[in-house]
Amino acid sequence: MEHLPAELSVEELLDYYRKVAGSHDLLERLKVLWVAAQLRERLEWCSDHEIGDLLSLVRDMFGLFSPEYAVCEFARRRLQGQNSWRRK
Repeated sequence: MEHLPAELSVEELLDYYRKVAGSHDLLERLKVLWVAAQLRERLEWCSDHEIGDLLSLVRDMFGLFSPEYAVCEFARRRLQGQNSWRRK
């Protein structure tokens, strides 16, 4: 497998993930497993606020009225401490 530079941002890694996942070449698409492992490692070092920012990027890919959008928005607000009505 090719080596991805350590200085790639999570956003750049997401772009690479999309690229290999959308490839018409089966061997290229199989790289998605390796890229997913790399992404998971990088995400483990992110703060809740950074994960919330990433959810904002992901959320923008869904339609405003989709359930996926609602889940991403709720998770983003929760991780970033923006829910004032949390259940105790």
